Amino acid sequence: MKRTKRLFNHSSLLFLAGAFLFAGCGDDDTTDMEPEEQMPSGMLTVSSQTISQNTIRVSNVNFDSKGWVVVHASNEDGTPVVPGIISQPLLVEAGSQNDLELTLTEVDDLMDGDKLWVMLHTDDGIEGTYEFDGANGFDGPILSNGSIVMTDITVSAPDITASNQVVNENWVTIGEVKAAVDGWLVIHADNGSGAPGPVLGQTMVSAGINSDVAIDLGDAVFAGGEMLFPMLHVESPADGMYGFPENGDGPEVFANDVVVVGIETLAPTGSISAVGQVVQGNMITASELTLNATGWVVVHASNATKDGPEVPGIISTPVQLPAGTNSDVAIELNSDFALSAGDVIYIMLHTENGVIGEYEFDGANGFDGPITTAPITLEAPSGSFMASNQVVSQNTLMVESITVGQPSWVVVHRDNGAGSFVAPGIISNPVAIDAGTTENVAITFKDDEPLSDGETLWIMLHNESGTIGAYEFDGANGFDLPITFSSIEIEAPSVMVSDQIVMNNMVTIDEVKAGVDGWIVIHEDNGNGGPGPVLGQTFVNAGSTSDVMVDLGSATVAAGDKLFPMLHIESPADGEYGFPDNGDGPEVFNSDVVVVSFTAL
Repeated sequence: MKRTKRLFNHSSLLFLAGAFLFAGCGDDDTTDMEPEEQMPSGMLTVSSQTISQNTIRVSNVNFDSKGWVVVHASNEDGTPVVPGIISQPLLVEAGSQNDLELTLTEVDDLMDGDKLWVMLHTDDGIEGTYEFDGANGFDGPILSNGSIVMTDITVSAPDITASNQVVNENWVTIGEVKAAVDGWLVIHADNGSGAPGPVLGQTMVSAGINSDVAIDLGDAVFAGGEMLFPMLHVESPADGMYGFPENGDGPEVFANDVVVVGIETLAPTGSISAVGQVVQGNMITASELTLNATGWVVVHASNATKDGPEVPGIISTPVQLPAGTNSDVAIELNSDFALSAGDVIYIMLHTENGVIGEYEFDGANGFDGPITTAPITLEAPSGSFMASNQVVSQNTLMVESITVGQPSWVVVHRDNGAGSFVAPGIISNPVAIDAGTTENVAITFKDDEPLSDGETLWIMLHNESGTIGAYEFDGANGFDLPITFSSIEIEAPSVMVSDQIVMNNMVTIDEVKAGVDGWIVIHEDNGNGGPGPVLGQTFVNAGSTSDVMVDLGSATVAAGDKLFPMLHIESPADGEYGFPDNGDGPEVFNSDVVVVSFTAL
């Protein structure tokens, strides 16, 4: 191969750190020197950058003839170290070339923030062989206007910034990833020796700064104290699939080191604030639950020895809680587990891992394990009511006021004839009562439970437990237990009337006993000995009313005619008699209409 020796004058090679004289340069004697050839020229565009795999990216090089691109280290004073280079020399064809890569080969002393020099050199010795040694005169730096064509850049290392943390819902979050190229952030488990081991999860990251990078660790479980190793890998080949070690995507390196950090998992923690309370319709409330990661709150029963919780079984529907402080958390107890006042139950916080959204704790699989627990003692339900002896209307008993501290039932029991009630059976349809005070509560009786005028009945409040919305008290299952009770006497609505002379088309009813406001209505005989068309009516108030006068209007009543006084209720409460077109139907007791008859004299 042709070798061309080039001569440089001393002043042209004054190079920051000192003068470099190439072979063929004499003292000041130039009488035997060959004529200087036209020097090659070139231009260089390269920027400071974060480097990947110890490789510098050069944006553009423009040579007028084939030449070399190399990297020099810096001296302590910031000037380039020459003649030695720290990269693989890259031979570039003449013309403009874009996106070149220079692989650093001397990286033992490479540090984040180092200043390096990218420099253009000729290829004028053995073609295709980089020969610059500062003395032989070959492959020297290219000059432009008396200055070497070179650019200093600052190189920075790819980096991972991460903190010790709780693994939340199987995820960890890495605060920042600085990547030179697209790649993968991979979480490695500890190999048992404090170094990266098996891969737990990975996610793709883009070239540049990536903040709050979240990685799913699958079904791995962490109690706290385990080491994790976030490691940066490159995306190569660019197929969008993590393939290491079988298919590329190897670890990112800077100098001689893999880009990896170690973090420690923290234990899930939490606190419980809850007090003894009445079960509110199978619900209890924890006033405050605080966790440092997503978790569960459940309720455990007392164990057989009454000295702690019964585990792993729970007696509640699990409630998922977000990290932070959760106030007034309602927990539903199982409807098939009976509880009584004085029972101790355990509110317990559990982690959330494994299948997210599914409570999986069984004491063996390692998922959703306990964090902390707090016992509370159940209190007796409270309640009171006000009810008076009364005339019933439409087979309905009225309770003036009911006050309960929790969802409850009000029912009616029959008297046992010995000064108490018949239980567990009831003769009414149960009425659900919300916590607080409820006024004018109507209780209807079952169709197959006949009532007797003057009988004693027992009104009773029961707690609401078990299956919500279903009255379940049977005296044995422990559900819907009694709270308080009291007896009243009931009377049947009635009408009392005597045979009488009808004077001025007016009749007199001796007494009307009504459970509610209503009407006393006089019906004529329908021809078959029963009530027929209405002859007249008048309004009566609830309670007992004597000598009720009813105007029969223009009706003609003869001696011997049978008339039928019938009690109707005022419904709707509009002050107008509207039966049969607009309410005001007959009063009934059991299945009988409240009606009597008398004969006109």
